[in-house]
Amino acid sequence: MESGPRPISDLVADEYAGRILSCTFSEARCVQEISALTGIPIAMAYRRVAVLESAGLVKCLRIEDTSKGRRMKYYLCQVEMVQLTFRNGHFEVEIEWKDRISEKHLPVMTRQR
Repeated sequence: MESGPRPISDLVADEYAGRILSCTFSEARCVQEISALTGIPIAMAYRRVAVLESAGLVKCLRIEDTSKGRRMKYYLCQVEMVQLTFRNGHFEVEIEWKDRISEKHLPVMTRQR
């Protein structure tokens, strides 16, 4: 169960998040497409997309109504480049946004596992 916002470093290191960002990099896709193309279970894909959207890493570009009366949201990756670096005893995350200026997140605290 996920609780609270996840640090950007956790998101960029997450395998499912990486698959979603790659899948939506060039083309907006709905969660059903993302799940089918990436092999991520549908429930997990919905949860991960919601986390990525709240972090600003993906954006809902459009909503379409289906013939069955359901709404399909189409998401597009908002990240051009992400770099995770370990320097001077701390992790640093640098994000280059597709339509915004670069942003650095310093330092990133690591969790004990």
